[in-house]
Amino acid sequence: MGLVRERDATRINCITTRRILYWLAAAVAVLVVGTVIGLIWADTSDAAGLFAVVTNIVGAAGIVVLLIALAVVTRRQRHLH
Repeated sequence: MGLVRERDATRINCITTRRILYWLAAAVAVLVVGTVIGLIWADTSDAAGLFAVVTNIVGAAGIVVLLIALAVVTRRQRHLH
């Protein structure tokens, strides 16, 4: 049972770290796009302002969640080695 648990944890950690970094990059891109739209078009269009607010909230929340996930996965990898 210990071998199965260790093999699954290692596989999950290797895949998850890379995926978390990709998703973190995507969340940063969403935050940047929302900020740019907010700076350029938010004062001329209510829809653009709403889009900017939503993308900034989603981007910021995603970054926080992904940073926590990255910290957990990194900590697990250190304990395995």
